[in-house]
Amino acid sequence: MPRISTYSVDSTVQKTDKILGSNADGATRNFTIDGVREYFNQDSSAGAADELNYKYETATKNEVGYMSTNTGSTPAFSAISTIKLHEKANGLLSTVASYFSEFVNKDIVIIDSTDLNKYGVYTVTAVAADSGNSGLYDLTLVYRSGNGSFVNENFYSILLYSGAQDKDYTHVQNNASATWAVTHNLNKFPSVVIKIGTAIVQAEVNHINKNSLTISFNGSNSGTAYMN
Repeated sequence: MPRISTYSVDSTVQKTDKILGSNADGATRNFTIDGVREYFNQDSSAGAADELNYKYETATKNEVGYMSTNTGSTPAFSAISTIKLHEKANGLLSTVASYFSEFVNKDIVIIDSTDLNKYGVYTVTAVAADSGNSGLYDLTLVYRSGNGSFVNENFYSILLYSGAQDKDYTHVQNNASATWAVTHNLNKFPSVVIKIGTAIVQAEVNHINKNSLTISFNGSNSGTAYMN
């Protein structure tokens, strides 16, 4: 067999190309570029430090590396309000339960590891341990945007949504009322711009806490409030 250094360099790498190496048992094996890529997409221990990877199952599965939506189906990303995760992401030996708490009042993205055009962006409003299943945690979600649906047994990456560091919220008041109750979950006291029809108007804004406020008018109004 010629020396490896004598082989020509392949300047056009394709996912079906093969890499020569050793399996865990020491046996010589060929590994495809696509196979290596898929491993990094699925295993949390091999990917980015802040990226958690899970396999989706329609039925709740209390095993390392699994997630479900409490629906028993493959719902659209826009249809879910809760995600159930094992405390250990795929490929990890230790729990990441404490890290889950960092998601509260922040935006996360759940994205298909094999099709980046299928994803959901959510605000996490709460994290709680599943009292009936030790090791499982429920994340309460508010859907913001996305595309597509969950696919049974596909792998998904969960990470903080970097595109939402300066968060905003839009409240649409369809029913005319003298008081608008707004839950924005921005974890701050945002500035508020109120639009009635085509006009920007003034009203009394009362910040109840960092995640909710009320807007009061002299009479009943419908319209839109923009918070940033």
